[in-house]
Amino acid sequence: MLFARLVVRGSDFIVLLVLARLLRPEDFGLVTIAMAIVTILDVVTDLPLTTPLVRLDKVEDRHFNTAFTLGLLRGTVLFAIVALLAYPVAAFYDDPRLAPLLLVLGIGPAVRAMMSPKMSAFFKSLLFRQAFIMDVGGKSLGVVAAITFGLLTQSYWALAVSPLVTRVSAVSLSYWLAPYRPRLSLSEFRYFWAFLGWMFPAQFTVAIGWQFDRLFLGTFIPTATLGLYGVAANLTGIVEQSVRTSVNAPLVSSFVIAGKDRDRLRRGYTLADTAILTMGLLAYLLTAVFAEPFVALAFSSEWQAAAPFLQLLAIAMMPALVRIPFRALAMAAGRTDLVFFVAALALAIRVPAIAFGFAFAGIEGVIAGIGFGNLANAVIAMVFVRTLTGMSAAAQLRSMLRPVVATLVGAGIGWTILRLIVPSEGLALFGGLLFGTLAVSLAYLGTVFLLWRLAGSPAGIEKKAIGLVADRLRRR
Repeated sequence: MLFARLVVRGSDFIVLLVLARLLRPEDFGLVTIAMAIVTILDVVTDLPLTTPLVRLDKVEDRHFNTAFTLGLLRGTVLFAIVALLAYPVAAFYDDPRLAPLLLVLGIGPAVRAMMSPKMSAFFKSLLFRQAFIMDVGGKSLGVVAAITFGLLTQSYWALAVSPLVTRVSAVSLSYWLAPYRPRLSLSEFRYFWAFLGWMFPAQFTVAIGWQFDRLFLGTFIPTATLGLYGVAANLTGIVEQSVRTSVNAPLVSSFVIAGKDRDRLRRGYTLADTAILTMGLLAYLLTAVFAEPFVALAFSSEWQAAAPFLQLLAIAMMPALVRIPFRALAMAAGRTDLVFFVAALALAIRVPAIAFGFAFAGIEGVIAGIGFGNLANAVIAMVFVRTLTGMSAAAQLRSMLRPVVATLVGAGIGWTILRLIVPSEGLALFGGLLFGTLAVSLAYLGTVFLLWRLAGSPAGIEKKAIGLVADRLRRR
């Protein structure tokens, strides 16, 4: 699932590289505003219908039919809201192009809600090959459509074509992989509502929190500057969103299997949390250190101003990696109320932090507010993790120690290399960037494994990695 999500987000990166050379920052700024609004509505109305199905001991046709009907209703309501808001939003931002753009972008999330509910049977059995085919297959078609449309038209509509084709294709593949004949029914509505009741306010607060910076900046800064910021935000969001989206379904299923065995829950949660933090921090470390040469090589000169945003956002997103498995843990336990409480408290901190940050330091202050909000969200989640697993705050902090120390070591080496390669250009800059990436990665991973050995080789992601390598070598 993680590989599938990285392929999907990597494809987004490829599309971004191609279209950034065909379109202007103003085009990206326009689509950033529309995508922020559609994303908020998508997340607010989202119904995680797979999780209630996974939690059932025995799933019958009436459960599948109710899930499909709820998804159809959700998609209809979502598109209706987008249609109602399209022209008022265009008038508010004084740009008539936003209205048709919102209508087209709203089709994708509406269609996605009607995925075959029988895909949940694979998740329940911890079988994710089908989900991989659905996600990667749909995204591949979306990438081809976006690049083709961009090359032919050089229009901002290419940015809207990709998510539309991706989601329609993925839903079509879901019915091929998990055949289901749609039937309308709400016979099990009470069961689903008991689980999903808290999700609506939770989804709303999460959506506002994650898109507030784009909507806020859209009213104060030029569209071209917003386009630079939006591209940087999309790049830094690849890591966190890829991990969060990919691990949720497997972790929910795994935590459901673990049941009420708190020792097993603690071990599983610690392993997942440490693994996510170890992989994610390395990605953000490389982005933060080498943002300037990366933008110089990957984009044209007019995008160079995005490098400082990319660097600061990578640092601000690091705390967001902490406690990613919390949502899956709470949903597996049926405690969606805790998901809402964490989201509400985080929103109450994030929004004023962004507003005050902009008042005092402009866009850099907004990014600082994002980082502060992510840190607060991690701390709040730690409190509720203790409620669900009995794991103390000290135990949770200890699991983060190795990757955090390794990040500091890697940053020191990376900044030293950066000062040497920045004056270079062309192939010399590319070679320096490649060398720097390898050097920082080796220093980071070497520090993680050294600290693990000094700690007595405890159970964790390091032991899992060594075990997998040793097993592969024995087979060969």
